[in-house]
Amino acid sequence: MLRRGRKPFTESRAVEIRLRLAIWKQMPESSRPSLRALAREVGTSHQLLTFYLSGLEEWQCRERYRRAKEISNKKAEEIRARAKAENREMTMRECIDVIIMPGFLKQIESIRRDAQRGPLHSGQLKILKIFAKQGVPGAQEVLKQCSRVGLKERKRFRDIVKETPRLEGETDHAWMQRIFDECDKYETNIPHVITLELLEKSSRSGLNAD
Repeated sequence: MLRRGRKPFTESRAVEIRLRLAIWKQMPESSRPSLRALAREVGTSHQLLTFYLSGLEEWQCRERYRRAKEISNKKAEEIRARAKAENREMTMRECIDVIIMPGFLKQIESIRRDAQRGPLHSGQLKILKIFAKQGVPGAQEVLKQCSRVGLKERKRFRDIVKETPRLEGETDHAWMQRIFDECDKYETNIPHVITLELLEKSSRSGLNAD
């Protein structure tokens, strides 16, 4: 019985086409063939090639993250095996590679995805700069991508309170949590002392809450 639908990834030419496009894109514009000429050379349609080109950068980022993760996992396995064979605890450097590095890679990928949705927090950009300086795989590439996106607008606490009115039937805790979530989103400093009365007045009248 024939199965309809999309061919499995291993049976498609997606990777081959994307790799050819990556090479084509690196060529100087004056010397590289047109996209239609490349389509004929690869043996596919101009429409399909255009589709892959539009998502090429995203695919390359995902591939870099996948490869970095594979290398990190392999290195972690080798470190654990070596420490076990030598009947010793892992060193601090080895613990960083085994435990901390995978978290760094995951955080970089998370920031990259955030950048696709819009501007970043200044804190996220600082994290990327630190990772890039330390040579964490993928950090430099994501830093370049995020620098083009820019930084997220910062807001004053009183403005956030005004723009986050209390919903009908909402509990005190739920309302304050929504305000704090907005503060986190816009990197807004939260006053040391907050009362429900002050929040309610600020929400209604725009009274200075900071």
